[in-house]
Amino acid sequence: MILLGSRALAFRLGDGFWRKPIDFDFLGNQIEFDQWLEKNKEKIKPTELYKIPEFNKWIVKSEHNPPIEFEIVKPGTSNEMLIDLVSNDPETMETKDFGLIPSLNAIFAIKDSHKYKKFNTDSQSFWKHTIDWHQMKRMNIDIKTEYKEFHSLREKETYALQKHPKLNSDKESFFKDDGIQYVYDHDSIHCSVAPNGIPAYTFYSKDDQPVFSDKNKFFSQPREIQLAGVIQEAAVLAIERSKIPFGDTWSDKQAWLFSLSKICTSITSGWFREFAYENIFDVIRLYPENYWIKFQQDIKNGLVKNYIKN
Repeated sequence: MILLGSRALAFRLGDGFWRKPIDFDFLGNQIEFDQWLEKNKEKIKPTELYKIPEFNKWIVKSEHNPPIEFEIVKPGTSNEMLIDLVSNDPETMETKDFGLIPSLNAIFAIKDSHKYKKFNTDSQSFWKHTIDWHQMKRMNIDIKTEYKEFHSLREKETYALQKHPKLNSDKESFFKDDGIQYVYDHDSIHCSVAPNGIPAYTFYSKDDQPVFSDKNKFFSQPREIQLAGVIQEAAVLAIERSKIPFGDTWSDKQAWLFSLSKICTSITSGWFREFAYENIFDVIRLYPENYWIKFQQDIKNGLVKNYIKN
């Protein structure tokens, strides 16, 4: 039986971990789960016990204890590989009550394998995961060679059904069937959120195509242009997908942060998403305070144009 998630990381980092875990995540086989439940049933006194078949996971809830998830290993999955790796890792910690605690490198391999995973409207899980990832990265924790095959399989399992827009598509294809009712011209919104009226993406677009971004051009730009590209994209998404359709449901900053988290997961892909994720806190420090106010002013002064469907 292996303890995973934030609880395992808290065991490893102790007081150096930035938050208090709220649940337990275990991985093991059905026999281990049955034995663990029998051993702890008096201490836990479950008030609810149910299985989620699609994830092969048992959920244990009790009145005075944190939620417990116990995932049953399926043959041929990355979890089966993980059991073997952790069991044979000399840095694994063995405990009496919580089973095996993976090494920091193993925990990082797991976290890194699903850092771009799409999330629901409540994005708290994204921010917790992202801060964990960055904390470990600052500690120079990385994926060891022996965990790379596991990491690759875990990524495939995680993103198997998750689709992302491609940066090398024309404008019509990029926005086709995205479910958004556009009111204002997308490019003119980009001009509005750019401090000097020149969108950052124009410095790294390929052959003057509005959506086709050039990786080599992007990474040849000064860092302020690279960061501005992410900042402005989040502002445009916040305007189009939060502020216009839903008004003041979220504050300007909440809408922008949510859009930024989507850029780091499901709205973009490839090198741009990777850059945004790895530099997310530098991006946040440069939050554009007045992007929504300026946009409203630019509607009045004619800079922002109405959307015209081709």
